[in-house]
Amino acid sequence: MSKVEVHPLFLFISLSSVLTGLFKEFIIMFSIIIIHEIGHLITAYYYKSNINKIYLYPFGGYISFGDKINKPLKEEFLILISGPILQIIYFFIMLYLNYISVISLNTYNIIINYHYTLLFFNMLPLFPLDGSKLINILLSKLTSFKLAHKIMLYISYIGIIFFLFTTKYINFGMNLYLMLSLLLVKVVKESRNHKMVCNRFLLERYLYNFKFNKLKIISGSNLSKMMRDRRHLFIIGDKKVTEKDLLKQRYGKKGKDFTKN
Repeated sequence: MSKVEVHPLFLFISLSSVLTGLFKEFIIMFSIIIIHEIGHLITAYYYKSNINKIYLYPFGGYISFGDKINKPLKEEFLILISGPILQIIYFFIMLYLNYISVISLNTYNIIINYHYTLLFFNMLPLFPLDGSKLINILLSKLTSFKLAHKIMLYISYIGIIFFLFTTKYINFGMNLYLMLSLLLVKVVKESRNHKMVCNRFLLERYLYNFKFNKLKIISGSNLSKMMRDRRHLFIIGDKKVTEKDLLKQRYGKKGKDFTKN
């Protein structure tokens, strides 16, 4: 349990559900969140991912991994989609239990409501929701790690501001307003760590020997153009320089300056 942290807002909503007579609804919502996170965990354990902590928020869970940023995109994608897939399987099981009258229609209707609400909300492209991770994976297939991370943050800002603005005209309820505010705090924190995250991406490439099949050729010595799932060859003047040699210039004590003739 030391790896599980419950956010105070989650505790507040659970207490409110008891006081307002909505404890059944809360238990159903909580069960869906747990099933969703178990889906992520099953695939993460399959790939022997290092799990730092599991956070429980009102909008769902968030698993903090201690893995390398440069782990394969395919692996990250499979871990990502495992949560929604198991949640959907859980929903169909509840559908069958309702069909054979094991659970009441009222309970089933509550399950439907929370299932679609949590699934839709979690797939929004707002950091750190699953939707933002999917956007980042897709962008990482097309552009550099640095630019993909930056665009993902911009999309998160735009999305959160849009929903916060919309709450003035449509009554979504105080809980959604609080969750969006919490997400905004997360996005701001990630934005402040942008340079550190990008530097960690490069440092991993220097420290570890990753084996990627696809090659990307980069003109010049701009390391910020490096992509995930790619090895790189830099064309600097008339020289061909591997990414490892160029990174030695940045992080190594005796790196040769390839930008000079």
